Amino acid sequence: MVEPILPSSFPKLAAKARLKFDRVREKHLLLLPERVVVLNETASSILTLCDGSRTVRTITEKMRTSLLTDKEEMDTGELPELKTMEADISEFLQEMEGQGWVVIHNDGTVNK
Repeated sequence: MVEPILPSSFPKLAAKARLKFDRVREKHLLLLPERVVVLNETASSILTLCDGSRTVRTITEKMRTSLLTDKEEMDTGELPELKTMEADISEFLQEMEGQGWVVIHNDGTVNK
């Protein structure tokens, strides 16, 4: 059974993965051995913050701050609650961990 990703978990991009911005296509990419994944802006922003030094909660707060700034500039609708965003980001990271693209550390140990 896979351990849940906690708000206090430390996600890190897997050693085999690397983020890159393709200037020709103007797309964010996740480079893997024998595979390239085109990322949307949100996925790229989350994965960029996955350096092993930030918790899921910290990543969520940074993403929310970024959205608040964008909202003020664009005067868009309301933002989701912090808990909702944290759940969504945790679910995304769970999927990335399942693909082997992200490693999750809980209290100094790696999820298996």
